[in-house]
Amino acid sequence: MLEGSPCTVLVDDEEVARGVVSVDSGLSLEVSLHDGADAVPDAGSSIVLRTFEESRGRRDYAVVVRARTDDGLVLDELALLSAYQQRAIVRVATDLGITLEYQVVDDRPVDLDPPIEAAVIDLSATGIRVHCRVPLTEGQRVGFTLRTDFDELPLVAEVLRREEAPRGYRYGCRLIGTTQREADALHRYVLSEQIARRFRAGDDD
Repeated sequence: MLEGSPCTVLVDDEEVARGVVSVDSGLSLEVSLHDGADAVPDAGSSIVLRTFEESRGRRDYAVVVRARTDDGLVLDELALLSAYQQRAIVRVATDLGITLEYQVVDDRPVDLDPPIEAAVIDLSATGIRVHCRVPLTEGQRVGFTLRTDFDELPLVAEVLRREEAPRGYRYGCRLIGTTQREADALHRYVLSEQIARRFRAGDDD
């Protein structure tokens, strides 16, 4: 099933739009577009849909536009063109703000007073790098909520290393106790950001 997969629309080998597969009926797809809807051809046109699937990586499908709206497409006549396992793309730079709300002591949450404001420098499905002004210690476990365009995820990170940085410190952390749903949501966010960055880079050319 492609439902929930980030995707891009290609016309003449050029990425013109990006979005997410919102419905996969088995016979047709519905795609919600975030950018570039105006560049997609009208109904009856053949295009390529490139998907970034959780388990199967990147896949390109030849599809036909059955219907088009201001911010979406209905596609059918899917034919797989190529597949490329792309799990190596697992990390993306971000500027997401977070609040470290508690630390885990003897497997119990203890509120941080005051909470610590931090910024996520980059993240993957298994780890993050953060910047903050407050010194943390290696092995310290801190809890926070990560809010993306798609999800609100309660996470716990363990500090693995610390380095001094302008206006504070940078920390390399691994995520602890994430569920499969949370790991999938993080991976989906990373892939979506990778697509968005490539799309923006194409606009700058």
